[in-house]
Amino acid sequence: MTGYDEREVRDLLLHAADELPAATVLPEPLLTEGRRAVRRRRLVAGAAAVVTVLALLGATALLDATRPTPPPAPPANRPPAEVPERFDPAQWLFRLQDIPGDLPVRSYYSDRRIQRIGMQPSRVAADAASTAAGEQSRSVSVEIGARGVDLFKALRADGRGLAELPGAQVAPVAGAPAYLHTERDGRTTRLSWQYAPDAWAVITLDNVERPEEVGRRVAAGIIWQQHRVTMPIRAIAPPADVQLDRTFVRVEHNRWSDVYLGYVLSSAIEPPKDPEDITISVSRELTRQGRGSTTVAGRSAWEIGSPDGRGFYGVGQMPGSCPTCSAQVRCLTVAGIAALGGRDGAFALAAAVRLVDDPDDMATWQPV
Repeated sequence: MTGYDEREVRDLLLHAADELPAATVLPEPLLTEGRRAVRRRRLVAGAAAVVTVLALLGATALLDATRPTPPPAPPANRPPAEVPERFDPAQWLFRLQDIPGDLPVRSYYSDRRIQRIGMQPSRVAADAASTAAGEQSRSVSVEIGARGVDLFKALRADGRGLAELPGAQVAPVAGAPAYLHTERDGRTTRLSWQYAPDAWAVITLDNVERPEEVGRRVAAGIIWQQHRVTMPIRAIAPPADVQLDRTFVRVEHNRWSDVYLGYVLSSAIEPPKDPEDITISVSRELTRQGRGSTTVAGRSAWEIGSPDGRGFYGVGQMPGSCPTCSAQVRCLTVAGIAALGGRDGAFALAAAVRLVDDPDDMATWQPV
């Protein structure tokens, strides 16, 4: 293209531009409206995001509400950090699980100094085995002491050469230093440890094979859990000025056999007293004894005692599911018989004893 041609084309373009019609739409309003549209879209998008988040949260909450709640974690099985110098005889500190099935006779004993659970074979089987083998039957017991109680004191003094108790140190029990001692005849072994500061636990095993192994298995079955002492009898209301001092119950093949409660006058609680002022015992079998016979509330009764009132006062034919059961009150001190109001009061207390509706079901037993 020549220079002339270029000038001609440029002139033509300029001329065409001059002939274009004037603009009817201003750019400023368009830009303003565009900015507003962008803001509206952003608000709508933000609101949608909020709704989505709320919906997700609601769905999560709904799922959480319908999801089964997991069971709480079992409490740690730890012994008490400390124990008192005197136990409450109506309060256990422990229970046992996995009790050997071949030891169906269990005894539960508590007082202000110790708590003990004993396990033995049935009495008939034990007698037969002892006769055949010419030796004592097997037994296992778990005993704990209050703070400062020496569980070995009586054993060290009985002349059987037990001065070295608690014995040689062995592997720990529940993280505590443990000790093992076997008597010279090889029949009795004791595994012991301090379950709390200055408070001992002792597992005694008589005529048991592999005693340390069995003792450690029994120790592993100790559940440290406070619970009330219960018995197959209804609550008893002793005189107001006496307090519970001792409890005992024997169970054979899941059937109760014997019950014992010991009381002392409140003024005799410290130091521990022996004998107690009043005891109440209940037996599954009729334990008729004593001189002479009488009746109380139409039921057979008996007594044996001294002129000052100390003695035994029993009443049989217990109402309810056990007509052969009997209750007996013993007054071992003059103060005890006086607290009951004399002979008539002792008989009245024995006659008032009642079993629970299903005494062979330990779940129905009542707190003492």
